[in-house]
Amino acid sequence: MLNTFCSGLNKNILGSAIALSILGFYAAPALAIDKVVLRINFTPWGMHAQYFGGRAQGFYKDEGIELEIRPPAAGQQNEVMIATGREQFGVTNADAFVKAKGSGLPVVAIMADQPDNPFSVITPVKAGITTPEKMKGMKLAWFQANVMGLIEPVLAKGGLTRKDVEFVTVARGAEVQMLAAGQVDGLFGYSFGQALTLEGKGFPVNVMPVRDYGVQFYGTVIYTNDALLKSNPDLVKRFVRATIKSLIWTHGNVEQAMKEIVAVSPDRDLKLESRKLRMIYDLYNTPDYAERFGLMTDAKWQSSIDILASGGDLPKKPTAQSMYTNAIINSLDEAKELAKLVKQPAK
Repeated sequence: MLNTFCSGLNKNILGSAIALSILGFYAAPALAIDKVVLRINFTPWGMHAQYFGGRAQGFYKDEGIELEIRPPAAGQQNEVMIATGREQFGVTNADAFVKAKGSGLPVVAIMADQPDNPFSVITPVKAGITTPEKMKGMKLAWFQANVMGLIEPVLAKGGLTRKDVEFVTVARGAEVQMLAAGQVDGLFGYSFGQALTLEGKGFPVNVMPVRDYGVQFYGTVIYTNDALLKSNPDLVKRFVRATIKSLIWTHGNVEQAMKEIVAVSPDRDLKLESRKLRMIYDLYNTPDYAERFGLMTDAKWQSSIDILASGGDLPKKPTAQSMYTNAIINSLDEAKELAKLVKQPAK
């Protein structure tokens, strides 16, 4: 009897131990998650849909990342916040990035986004300014932060110099209204930005992309700081992988991704922004990304640096090799998958 009781007691104890063990397993604290800040280059619009859409779909969370997306900081150089380690990643225009490197900030591009600069001379169809030589004497809306070196090859194609054009400095957001009102003859903006906005408002335009006039200059890049890349390359890799997964998903779900933009920027028009994003995906179909999406080259970085320097916009020239690394992109099979995918139109 005693042996039977003890045997039963042992079984009960063993069963309880197993139960507690299982309970303890399920009650164990979750694995630590990395809190990451991504600083973008404009208030959210079409070009940022993959980050917001990918976050909503859980791609960053799947990589152990809690992603916070912040718009540009007013009155500050966003690259400084990433360079100092206060924030981890940024999306920026290549001209701003080259300037940051030229000023000695320890930042490094880990993935190209837009492989070609989207800036263009945008003019109303009725103005008849369809070639560079016809730009002589025109009033051109110009942001103070714009790079003069980007427009000089366009002017040179028409036998012109800066002196042949009146640059009218405007605040962001005012250029479209000024062009529509006839206060300027054209503007220097994005082929998939202001041009589509104007056409949506009933003002057909001509577009002269600077890339059509020999400008080899990166558009936008994703970057981090040197210290993070060295101390935690796994986090950098997980962030890039989540971003590429987000780009893959967004390719087939443009409007669903864009709804995440409208949720944070209610003034954005869903259909218009979706059209812009599809145009951006068209730009992704480039020989630069023939093998892997996001790859960069010494040659294009050198050209980007030289254009800024020749225009007087760069006090010190960084080396092309110091601008970037392809190590992360080369380690991800997803970069190959996306390179194949962007050969087809986004849906």
